Amino acid sequence: MCGIAGTWNVDDSYNVLHDVLLALQHRGQQSTGVVINGFKSVKGEGLVHDVLTDSNFVEGKRGIGHVRYSTYGSINEIQPITAYTFKGTFSVAHNGNIIDADERRKYVMENGGIFSTTLDTELFVHYFSLAPYRDPKSSLQWTLSRIPAAYSLVMLHSSFIAAARDRYGIRPLFYGKFGDGYVIASEDSALSSIGCDDIREVEAGTIVFFSDNTPGPEIVTFSQKDSHFCSFEFVYFARPDSNFFGVSVHELRKRLGMKLYQEHKVIGDIVVGVPDSGFSGAMGYSHASGIAMDYGLIRNHYVGRSFIMPKDRQEIVRRKLAPMHSVIQGKEIILIDDSIVRGTTMKVIVDMVREAGAKKVYVGIHSPAVIGPCNYGLDTSRRNELIASENEEEALRELIGADGLFYLSTEGYKQVFEECGVNGICTGCFDLNYPI
Repeated sequence: MCGIAGTWNVDDSYNVLHDVLLALQHRGQQSTGVVINGFKSVKGEGLVHDVLTDSNFVEGKRGIGHVRYSTYGSINEIQPITAYTFKGTFSVAHNGNIIDADERRKYVMENGGIFSTTLDTELFVHYFSLAPYRDPKSSLQWTLSRIPAAYSLVMLHSSFIAAARDRYGIRPLFYGKFGDGYVIASEDSALSSIGCDDIREVEAGTIVFFSDNTPGPEIVTFSQKDSHFCSFEFVYFARPDSNFFGVSVHELRKRLGMKLYQEHKVIGDIVVGVPDSGFSGAMGYSHASGIAMDYGLIRNHYVGRSFIMPKDRQEIVRRKLAPMHSVIQGKEIILIDDSIVRGTTMKVIVDMVREAGAKKVYVGIHSPAVIGPCNYGLDTSRRNELIASENEEEALRELIGADGLFYLSTEGYKQVFEECGVNGICTGCFDLNYPI
């Protein structure tokens, strides 16, 4: 999972990209990169404020940027990547995984292609260069029509900027008006945070071009839409103030928490949300049950998200979260979180709550059990790493050390999305029903 951004006809694009990528920092914390018109790049490992410093400022009115959480290729390779072709110089950054990248790389190399990185992003470079057109816009349409999924991308060409999503719309992408120009971002909340107007979602199977030849966005359809949006974006990855399909992430998570109580009426003294993506579901569970919610865990926001950090997760959790002894001691705690993937994070949290004096610890998850790998841009590509795919619920409960463990059913999960008006979602990691 990554965050991407772009600017067109925006003064001090470097600073604007800094602010947008900072608002997308939760989507990737390993590296940061921007390319500004003239194809001047600033890249480095680390967070946005460590890389995009005042001393690295680059003048320009257009550019693209990327924050990375690695799921394919070396973690030391940083997007955007720039290429020099017969159709002009361009840079590209993308969010997602090309599902058959290894086969496509092999095909390109067998036909004389040479790769300079291990990133699947570089496939866009080769396909663009090999497309049977002289026109760069037509070449990009041809490229994206040949690569099915999974991607949202931004491309900076000498004559335009493009924002595009695959035909399945698996990964999100938005654009909004900013002064006399436009800004692109993975989530609408990042655009709202800098004051964009008329924010719109890039539709699946479309490219939105921004160029000097057109007064506004030029929308081109390159493939028939077959929506299978990643529902895990709603559950975990997105900021709670983001919206997809016009639906609030926070409100949908609350509805998931309410549904969880309808299915599992567990009684305790207080409801505690696991920061931060578990808070909304915990609010829903508390509202439906009438059990008070309290701050039982406090998060240090200067430590990254444990699911997407490349180092020892158990150590990160201990540094990231602190139990509130005065809230927890002597009480039966209902811990609500968004998901359990590998189980290491939740086991540490349960241990910490017990150490703080909890009488009992019940764990409720406001999504179904993650039993299948994701090859579309999440770091769950090996099924044997997924604790729920290898263990029954009772064994899971023992492994994380809880007194009780309960999940939202897949049927209840889908029902909440339907009730909120979100149709066409991917639930492959929950039910193995993959769209591709």
